Amino acid sequence: MTRILTFIFFVFAFWGEAAAQDTLITYRGKVRNLKATVVYIDDRDIYVQTKRQRERMQRDNVSVVWEKDGNWKSYGKRIDHSAVAYIKKADDSKIVIHAYDKLLLTNGKIKSLPGKVVYYDYSDIFFQSDHARTRLVRDSLKRIEKQDKFPASKKEQRVQAKKAKKTNRKKAKQAAKVEALKTRYNQFLPDKEASLTPADFERWKQKQEAEIKNLKLKYQLYWVLRERSEEYEAEYDEAYFRSKYTRSRSRSKVFSILRADGTEEIVYNADTLGLLADGEYEVEYGVEDMRQYIKGRQDGRKHSFHDVYIGAGVGLASGLLFTYTLDMFYAPIPPAVCIAVIAGLNNFKPNPKLELTKAMLDSDPYMDGYIKSAKGRKIFAFTMGAIGGLGVGIGTAVATSPLLQ
Repeated sequence: MTRILTFIFFVFAFWGEAAAQDTLITYRGKVRNLKATVVYIDDRDIYVQTKRQRERMQRDNVSVVWEKDGNWKSYGKRIDHSAVAYIKKADDSKIVIHAYDKLLLTNGKIKSLPGKVVYYDYSDIFFQSDHARTRLVRDSLKRIEKQDKFPASKKEQRVQAKKAKKTNRKKAKQAAKVEALKTRYNQFLPDKEASLTPADFERWKQKQEAEIKNLKLKYQLYWVLRERSEEYEAEYDEAYFRSKYTRSRSRSKVFSILRADGTEEIVYNADTLGLLADGEYEVEYGVEDMRQYIKGRQDGRKHSFHDVYIGAGVGLASGLLFTYTLDMFYAPIPPAVCIAVIAGLNNFKPNPKLELTKAMLDSDPYMDGYIKSAKGRKIFAFTMGAIGGLGVGIGTAVATSPLLQ
């Protein structure tokens, strides 16, 4: 009796300690049981402490400093919270660590981002975590300080002086070419005026003046392009530096950005998405039609999964029949034919549990999305069932065939 009571006591003690544990929820929705309690949070890490570590701290009678260089190593554990969305405490309360944005894709799925969207262009969506943003600000300040100090060095001064000297020499050389062309023009001008007819002289004069003007424009354009190329190079270096702290996703399959504050920002553009297959014809959806299409894709993923049992029955029967009669290598043929037949079907009816309105059922974009998702789910279910049925059928036939001989 004493042993039973002791066992019950330890069970309840363990259950009470387990119930007091906190949980981390990542931006992807994954759950991580800490088996400890969160005691401190800074701008980068979460510090947790188990019951034994807390008792050791009380026994040693020390004051723990929960910082990077503090004395916490013997009394706790540090966890990077860059991918943590929130902490679920033992009392079911929540501590939000990072409010992440999400992407609503054109196929109806929602993609969680490990950060916030900071910018998007015609091809990509760029996002950044809070930790990466902090590092970007810190490293940018260091980079600016380094750039301010670097030109003051003697080596950089020599490089700049050499570059300026080379530029001035090249400009002088180009100016000399222009002056030489002008001198040649002025030199031949009296002779041409005396020897040529007025009409021919005007043509020659216009040709020479156009040649001088084109040479000037050529050199001017050269220096303008060179200046712009230096600006573009500086912008590229800045963009490359920032890309180390920023990640991106392709915008081609994104409908909208679901902000952490609950707002939605539509980034879908029918021109950038292209054409969506719609049975016998192709159609380019607008924003409202695409919303219907996305709703259909989401509802189509709720289509019945009962085809897994049909696939299992077909696979089992095919495995047994062909292994007993012809050869097991012919067994996958019937399931493959059934999959091809399912792929050609387009008469999928929405589940009555969805309680759709007549306008929704009559919407072509909605039904296009529903049929596409339902067909994929049906093919997947049948394939998984057929693979399992084939394995069981062939294995059973191989194991029992010696008994039937």
